[in-house]
Amino acid sequence: MRKAMTLLIVIILACTTVWAGATKEEGVAATTGTPKDTLVIGVAQEINEQNPMMQNDQINNNCFVLTHERLIFVDSNNGYLLSPELAESWEWKDDTHLVFHLFKTIKFNNGTPLTAADVAFTLNRARSNDPTKSKISGTLKLITDVSALDDYTVQITTSAFSNELIYNLGAYPLVIQSKAAYEDPANKAPWLVGTGPYRFKEWKEGQYVTYEKRDDYWNAAKEPSIASSITFRFLLEASQRVIALQNGEIDVCIDPPTTDLKFLKEDANITVHTQAGTRLFYLSFNVEKAPFDNQKLRQAVSCAIDKQTIVDIVLDGRGKWQTSVLNRGAWSFLDNDQVEGGYAYDVARAKALLAEAGYQPGQLTVELFSATDDPYKTIAPIVQANLKEIGINVVIKSMDQATLKTECANGHQQLFLWRWNIGARVDETYRELFYTNFPTNYAQLKDAYVDQMADKVLTEKDPEKRLQYSHELQNYFVELVPQVPLYVPDLVIAYKKGLKGAYLTGGGAHDWSRAYIEQ
Repeated sequence: MRKAMTLLIVIILACTTVWAGATKEEGVAATTGTPKDTLVIGVAQEINEQNPMMQNDQINNNCFVLTHERLIFVDSNNGYLLSPELAESWEWKDDTHLVFHLFKTIKFNNGTPLTAADVAFTLNRARSNDPTKSKISGTLKLITDVSALDDYTVQITTSAFSNELIYNLGAYPLVIQSKAAYEDPANKAPWLVGTGPYRFKEWKEGQYVTYEKRDDYWNAAKEPSIASSITFRFLLEASQRVIALQNGEIDVCIDPPTTDLKFLKEDANITVHTQAGTRLFYLSFNVEKAPFDNQKLRQAVSCAIDKQTIVDIVLDGRGKWQTSVLNRGAWSFLDNDQVEGGYAYDVARAKALLAEAGYQPGQLTVELFSATDDPYKTIAPIVQANLKEIGINVVIKSMDQATLKTECANGHQQLFLWRWNIGARVDETYRELFYTNFPTNYAQLKDAYVDQMADKVLTEKDPEKRLQYSHELQNYFVELVPQVPLYVPDLVIAYKKGLKGAYLTGGGAHDWSRAYIEQ
């Protein structure tokens, strides 16, 4: 019965995946004009890693979806529904055994067929505790074994029931890679071998990265790639991206500045697309060392931050401030009026908490690590001014995003600005941001209660208890204040008229693999 239900769901979901207003098939089949040969996308960040399981950065993931594929597709625009990608079907045999059945015609971009051995190799490598092989092993800790039952059947065994394993397997860092490519000593970049409709062509640091269409893509008959090449141009300044779009240098402008939206909307050749966002921007602490090992001081900072003003200035009101550490729209998310307590903007209370923390106004000077690009360079001075008002002096240390991440991973920061987005998995927040010793736990938090509750949310089978645990954990974070959630911006993208086949999400995990400009 369980298997039959899974197959029925697969059939239904395969018909409901939405790609920019059409089904996945219609999004690429509706061409009536001549497709433009290239698609150029202006982005605000440069790629920093080409090995999927060594990162979890949005810009990298936007590239991996061109060259690689996952076992399943998780549709974040439609309630996180599941549909086939490399696996044609799957079923839970019981609470700890998940079986996938692969399509039998899949080939990597080097011409070799994909088999269950490649899937087992990928997932077992991802589980490795060797940091030179994988930086995502912590999210797979419940998996005890991944085995190929035959050439096209894979079984995953876990130590306990997991609410989120199936969604985890739809994450970009777990795209399936080639076992043979890694075993070939002549292949110095085996992670570039994937099954997707494009292959990597060129990365010119500081300028662009380009991917070219595969003529031998295994699923081309059903889902043809339209653009012959896709290029991401690294234009870190928002104004640069707008000018490039207006001049015809790029086809798509990610995150245009709010000040230019009026003019873009007036341009008959440009479409401005907006939708509710899910990506959370936040101010975070290093809670492991002074002065922010002091919980009262963190609470004082939280009360000092005028989040609504940040939304008004940075977003021109196109977004929402929030209190929960979870991304807006995630399962179990508590909105601002649902959390217990909290430290909303209140200067008088912030000053009182500063005194309770043991500091007099003007006594404390701290460093704020901030990226040099938008929106961080605008948020940082606002935070600086807010904290100045309660007597905390802030020195802004600006750096590129890659350097900032390295500094935070090494624990060199006191305060820092960053962002986070999740899909169907709240474990991405609870574990990857706050679990003891997790590589992306830049807050350096070590809290036994957080670890215990994160595990419960992941494994609890009773839905009511699980929901209760997640709510309790969110409220605990509100009091603990390892970070100050700031806001979730609306998604805003400007592009040339005629863009089709693009899958756009509120969190920025876009899929351009079937996108093209119709001329």
